[in-house]
Formats: sequence, structure tokens, C-alpha cells
Amino acid sequence: MANESLNEIKEKLSDFIETIDSVNPETTDMADIDEWLEILNQLEAKVKSIK
Repeated sequence: MANESLNEIKEKLSDFIETIDSVNPETTDMADIDEWLEILNQLEAKVKSIK
């Protein structure tokens, strides 16, 4: 169970990093940043749940 959760976290984090790497700062707005912060909050909660 924990191993599956860890793999899920790794996959979501990898997707998040790919998204951030492809961002054009000129076209990024606050809604995008809020969405990314929510994703990070979800990842943090997931990590805490498997500790």
C-alpha cells in the first residue's frame, strides 16, 4: 500500500515538474499559480498520510 502511494506521489511530482518547466512566465496568471499551489498541498497531504 505505502509503496503504491509512494509511486503515485512520484508520478504526480514528475508531472508537476514537467508542467512548471514548460511554463511561459509571460502568460502565467494567478489562477495557474493557485492551481500549482493546490497540487503541492495535495502532494504534501499524501506524503504525510503515508508517514
